[in-house]
Amino acid sequence: MRSNVGNHGNGAAMEARHTSRLTPHASPPGFSRRHFLAALGVLALPLPAVAGLPRRTLLAAAADDDGPFFEAVNGGVPLRLPTRGHGMLPIPGSDELILVARRAGFWLSRVNWRTGAEIKRIAPAPGRHFYGHAILSPDGATLYTTENDIERGAGMVGVYDAASLARRGEFPSHGIGPHELYWLVPGKTLAVANGGILTLPQSGRDKLNLATMEPSVAILDMPSGALLARYALSDHTLSLRHLARTTDGTLGGAVQAESPDGRDVTDTPLLAILRDGALTLAEHLPGWGGYAASVAAAGNVFIATALQGDAILLWRSDGAFLGEVGLQRPAGIAVDGERVYVSNELGLIAELDIARRRLAPLATRAGVKWDNHLVVV
Repeated sequence: MRSNVGNHGNGAAMEARHTSRLTPHASPPGFSRRHFLAALGVLALPLPAVAGLPRRTLLAAAADDDGPFFEAVNGGVPLRLPTRGHGMLPIPGSDELILVARRAGFWLSRVNWRTGAEIKRIAPAPGRHFYGHAILSPDGATLYTTENDIERGAGMVGVYDAASLARRGEFPSHGIGPHELYWLVPGKTLAVANGGILTLPQSGRDKLNLATMEPSVAILDMPSGALLARYALSDHTLSLRHLARTTDGTLGGAVQAESPDGRDVTDTPLLAILRDGALTLAEHLPGWGGYAASVAAAGNVFIATALQGDAILLWRSDGAFLGEVGLQRPAGIAVDGERVYVSNELGLIAELDIARRRLAPLATRAGVKWDNHLVVV
């Protein structure tokens, strides 16, 4: 089932196969360019107020042509970042977040997103690099990061004091190229998406083991890090990077497909689901490409962004396809209760109405390429 939505008309065009028109909504009250923390840094966009709920703000990593920086919402002096940022981890009860460098990354920063101040920046331990994501323990005291043991090419989970960012230790991710972490049972059971792709600092982002890559989802006992279970798809070229979980407990993994000879992949399934002790592929239709930039869950619905297929895709938690909404080069997704927000690589931030299969634009910034993630705080 394919939904029909149309052009925003501002350069963030919807795919031509979707023919009806979007009615652009006005920007939220108080919005201005100063709310964008852009250029390889972060956007902070106040969201429309909802009666009875605290005011919320949307955060997004981004890139443009001006070099890396993080700019305060109130227009303070931009904070320059050394390379592109990726995963964002808000610190509960504060205006702070952990920002992790894109793989292969060599910095991690604690930042006040409201003022733009960098509180602390650390480098990885010798012989390690970051893989773009981190997660907090339920009590907020411990930070876990995905890392690479460069000499062995083995995935590791780094353990840090969340306040000081002092390193406490590490344990194996039980795979190659770990990326996103997700609590299945907070503090007790951790899922790790091992992308299966070996990269090394001396070769940049070149993928060194495409013929033998080993993607998996590892389930770890915490805090020991002991392996409880490991799941893999029969097709070893389907790399799993990002994770989400539906209300009924189904874990979804966004697929970023590779080919053994390094050619672009034009058509593969884009969602894997871990359900009832088995990792399987969700239903798919031709034309979506081979790259799901992000995945999220709203109730028992999975949402993924098909970057090459110019579509936002929807599935039930059992993998049955529900429909799509056309959007050129979609990227990040954030879910806040019943509200869903998406971004794309052409500067658009929009709210997605799942039931009506419609997008309502919130803001656009020409020349900005939003990264794979959105976060609501």
